[in-house]
Amino acid sequence: MASIRYVTVDLATGSGLAGAVEGVEAIIHSATDPRRTEKIDVGGLRLLDEAAPADAHLLLPSIVGCDLIPTPYYKAKTDSEQVLTSLKRPWSILRATQFHQLIWGWYSRPSRNPLLLVPASTRYQVLDPMEMARTLVDTVEAGRQGRLEDLGGAFAYEAADLARSVLAAVGSHRRVIAYNRPGIVGAALRAGANLTPNRGEGETWNDFVARQIERRDN
Repeated sequence: MASIRYVTVDLATGSGLAGAVEGVEAIIHSATDPRRTEKIDVGGLRLLDEAAPADAHLLLPSIVGCDLIPTPYYKAKTDSEQVLTSLKRPWSILRATQFHQLIWGWYSRPSRNPLLLVPASTRYQVLDPMEMARTLVDTVEAGRQGRLEDLGGAFAYEAADLARSVLAAVGSHRRVIAYNRPGIVGAALRAGANLTPNRGEGETWNDFVARQIERRDN
């Protein structure tokens, strides 16, 4: 069995990075910080390229539709992809849809507001993050390169239905209100820019919610 070594690095400054990547054959750049995307997401990728061996395979987890949905965070993901594709080294990009835990976090957060606003006519193809992890590991082992097929959950659910299932699971009586999100972002979401025809086989949303209820009750 391969040994596991834990190291701490600072992707904002590059501190500790050289020793961490010495002799490695592949790196998955999954570090992210929505508040410091230029330093961690984009800048961290450049630092990894400078520090890693020239033939090391660099993999980037990204988001389905990041080039079509103009939010600041998605723009950072698109910028990271552009940086990676310009590098003279082996690289892979795997875009995925939203993870179960992300959607759960959005709608389970306690609030005194009796209303919960969600975008209308918007679907999320929620994905088991373990499937993303397995695909990344398989890519490392196979040495596959380039833009991989997008990875999405088995089903796409309306945002309002997802919100109601979360509220029911946590015992909240908040009322879900669907509204037309304005602007290009809202239009892109309604058009399904965040979805992919590729369907995964991991844990479904319903199974995930059932597991949260079981954990709560126990």
